[in-house]
Amino acid sequence: MSATEPAFDTPQEPEAPSSCPPPLAWSDVLREFQCGSSVWETESGRLRIQGRVWGTGRPLYFLNGISGSFDLHCLTGWLLKDDFRCVFLNWPDAARDLRQLVEAVQTSADHLQDRQFDLFASSFGTIVALELMRTIPERLQHLVLQGPLTGLRLSLAERLAAGLMSFVPGTMNRLPLRRRIAEANHQRWFPPFDATRWEFLLSESGRTPISAVARRARMLHRYREPGELKSASIPTLIITSEGESIRHHHAAAALRAIIPGTQLESLSNSGHVPEVTHPHRMVKLMKPFLLDQPSA
Repeated sequence: MSATEPAFDTPQEPEAPSSCPPPLAWSDVLREFQCGSSVWETESGRLRIQGRVWGTGRPLYFLNGISGSFDLHCLTGWLLKDDFRCVFLNWPDAARDLRQLVEAVQTSADHLQDRQFDLFASSFGTIVALELMRTIPERLQHLVLQGPLTGLRLSLAERLAAGLMSFVPGTMNRLPLRRRIAEANHQRWFPPFDATRWEFLLSESGRTPISAVARRARMLHRYREPGELKSASIPTLIITSEGESIRHHHAAAALRAIIPGTQLESLSNSGHVPEVTHPHRMVKLMKPFLLDQPSA
């Protein structure tokens, strides 16, 4: 889930900080991303899809979590754009089922003439990635699942609430107690030297319509891992983080058992959005895997 939502389990306290590269100035990178990347648009059925392309090389598609825009992936993209043509797309807010989101990714790849591509998916985006693995495995070269979330079971009360919220106007930043809940569950994992990075996440994820998040939560509830994944031959990397809830870790373990040859890596001292908090460390795991190189 994203920083806009309460964790399902109490996260652990972070360990002592480990050494890491100098932090990226996210605002400078975001500005370069917005100015230096190319904008594209296409349509999938009645849904309009908007995205950006940044970098050169083999295509690497980024799939968002349950809320927030592709801007949240700009730090990761900045570190990968010299080796990959990074393709970002936003989920159409009007999408009502998983099939439409899967078709949106396929349509985007067709529009950009990418017969094959690598795929990075975070949180909610992992169920879209898994459906792509099931339906068009011949088009996927590598799959990276960060903080996977599958098998989410909403209670009857939660399902009713999600159904009602599907018709609520406004964006996530209007929800009562949203900031307080997010701070309690996720802020501890953000770099203490840059408070603005936390505000960046809250601002970006807060712009997502409440109705869209509610519909995506119901998609998660209805999703079941397909048996066809047992015969998948796509190289897959799963990345978990210390500060994620137990549901994310259970999903990672279940997928590792289902998908043959899956590589599982874990980030210590990191929460659920390492693409914002620790992009260097995440890319250190991703890059050799995507390039079929031995990890350092």
